[in-house]
Amino acid sequence: MKDFRFQRLSWKILVFQALLVLSVILAVMLGFWLTGTGWRLVWLLLVTGIAVYVTYSYTQSHFFDPIHSIQASINRVTQGDLDERVFLRSAGDPEFVELSEAINGMTEHYALLVEEANRHRNHLNAILSSLVDALIVVDKELRITLVNPAAIDLLGISPDSRGRYLLESIRNYDLVQLFQRVLTEQTTAQQEIQLFSPQHSILRAIVSPIRSQQADQVLGVVAILHDITELKRLEKMRTDFVANVSHELRTPLTAVKGFVETLLDGALEDEEAARRFLGIVATETDRMVNLVKDLLELSRLEGTERAGNQVPIDMVELVEEIAESYQGRAAEEQLEFHLEINDEPPAVLGDTTLLRQAITNLLDNAIKYTDPGGLVWLTLASSGEHVYVSVRDTGIGIPSKHLSRIFERFYRVDKGRCRKRGGTGLGLAIVKHIVEKHQGKIDVESEYGEGTCFTITLPAFVETEELPAAASN
Repeated sequence: MKDFRFQRLSWKILVFQALLVLSVILAVMLGFWLTGTGWRLVWLLLVTGIAVYVTYSYTQSHFFDPIHSIQASINRVTQGDLDERVFLRSAGDPEFVELSEAINGMTEHYALLVEEANRHRNHLNAILSSLVDALIVVDKELRITLVNPAAIDLLGISPDSRGRYLLESIRNYDLVQLFQRVLTEQTTAQQEIQLFSPQHSILRAIVSPIRSQQADQVLGVVAILHDITELKRLEKMRTDFVANVSHELRTPLTAVKGFVETLLDGALEDEEAARRFLGIVATETDRMVNLVKDLLELSRLEGTERAGNQVPIDMVELVEEIAESYQGRAAEEQLEFHLEINDEPPAVLGDTTLLRQAITNLLDNAIKYTDPGGLVWLTLASSGEHVYVSVRDTGIGIPSKHLSRIFERFYRVDKGRCRKRGGTGLGLAIVKHIVEKHQGKIDVESEYGEGTCFTITLPAFVETEELPAAASN
């Protein structure tokens, strides 16, 4: 079909040329027959000029104009104007009309392909942006070809890193070596990688080769980097927790076992020694009971997002009740206990039992670590939207290097004194969890040898009046 069209176009050109030559010959012969010798040259030039003009006009309208229109339209399409179509200013030959229609059809098909490609690209970008894990794709030369926003944030890669070498953007030898090993061995590999820039992170890298569908060739490597820093931290916390619990239980159990064996070996006959040994066994048993009780309480607090049984609490009534119960104990320890209530603090929405436990834990520590003759204050204050409960003492204080860790489980500043006073190392951790369950925070200020002040900040309860049903109707 195409050969037939080209042959038809060629025959048209030959016929036009033949007719033109024949017309020129006839016109020249006619001129030689009708005119004299002096006008023959003029006639020849006139016929030649008319022939050239007719040839130019015919080729311009039938060839050059359609070609120029098609070329201009194609140029605009290649520049990105996919709405451009070929429109011939003159009807021209059917061949050019068919060519323009074919080009228009190709342009429409190309526009559909571009639209489909843009839709797939937007879909891919949306998927990459929604990925929590970092994704990196490199070619065989380890040049970055694709990177998602998570990888940019995690690895500190520049958004315009596409085309750069991997080592230029990620200065981590282990990760680059993993990419190189996958390219060489052409198999999937996994490895834990530690990053020290832009921040310390532990990653689980899963790197796989990218193979061509037509030929079994490796085109590059794709890597998924999962941030397991928090997971590792939790695993370490769990390991430390098990080790600490085992250590805390082993000490009293060893003491109980030793004294029981001593009693069984004959110490029961010595009433005074037996009574003393049984007293130590009872003390160590109480330590274990308190430890288990605190562990259960801490586990219960960590298992819920908010404190249960929340009701509006009159904080003045609560702290006065607590202060009254601690007056006698402070006197027994030869301490001065003071209660200070500033203004009229608003109520707090919370669990009365939990808040009482948090305040009493702080008071227990204040009395426990303040020498005789010292002072302990329990202060209640407010400022607009918040209520403040402070426990301050003139005790031994806490060195500044320990302040950032005192709320960790089993962390003790003075381990010997804490065990001697019967502490489990969980009291402040429980206080922090209770305060956080009430959407509050706890702060500590201390100077070693001068004293310590813990401040609990809680949101004030704001009553909302409900409109009567009749009014709402």
